[in-house]
Order: sequence, then C-alpha cells, then structure tokens
Amino acid sequence: MQDVLTFLSNHATLSGSIAILVVLLLIVEFMRAKRNNFSVSPTQLTQLINHQNAAVIDIRSNELYRKAHIIGAHSLQSKELIDNSKKLEKFKNKPLVIICGTGMESQKITTQLLKRGYNAYALAGGMRAWSDAAMPVVKE
Repeated sequence: MQDVLTFLSNHATLSGSIAILVVLLLIVEFMRAKRNNFSVSPTQLTQLINHQNAAVIDIRSNELYRKAHIIGAHSLQSKELIDNSKKLEKFKNKPLVIICGTGMESQKITTQLLKRGYNAYALAGGMRAWSDAAMPVVKE
C-alpha cells in the first residue's frame, strides 16, 4: 500500500489523468446504457409488432420508404412527428417504433416522444439493421 501512495504522490499528473479517464469512461458507459433503454433490435421489433400490436413509423424520405419499408409501417416525416402530435394521437396507447436509415435520427425523435409520454422505441441500426437481418420488406 505504501508503494501505491508513493507512486501516486510522485506521479500526480499521471494519476490525475488516469482518474479523469476512468470518470469519462463511466460517463460514456452510462450514456450508452441510457440510450439503449429505448432501442430495439429487428427481432425485438418483430415481437413488439406481433405481441403488442406496435405501430411502426418510418421517418425516412418518401422515396426511400417506397423503395423498401417494413410491412405495415406508416410514413411520416420527423418534422411532422414533432410539430403535429395529432397524427400520433391514434398511437398513444400502443408501443411506437421509430425507423430511420441508420438509427441515429430515430433515437433523437424517440427521446422527444418519450418526454411527451409516448411508449416509444427506436430500431437500433435503422433500416440498415433490418435489411442486414434479412427481415421482410415491402417495395412499391
């Protein structure tokens, strides 16, 4: 124990740097864990749809939506979701899953919807993860 105290006192800058790195790592892990609380995988999304009648909202452009979207998904732009809550009122009592291309934008929208009282989730990895999992899509 004496050796550790001697080391810490002789290398205060190094010890302080290590302490700061540990604190930053803990903060990053906490934020990642918090963010993943409302993310679902493609398999979990399928279970939400099948067992809880979840509503799927695709916030990608209309062109991307027409190229390929999840069966039963509704196409709404992110601005519509934020500005016009009347379009979401019919989904208030069921799980709501937000889909974007990569999962980044849907996480932001989901956070806002959670604050407004919705039971909202984001598809982790977005449509890219859905396609990579070889899940079915509708093409128009």
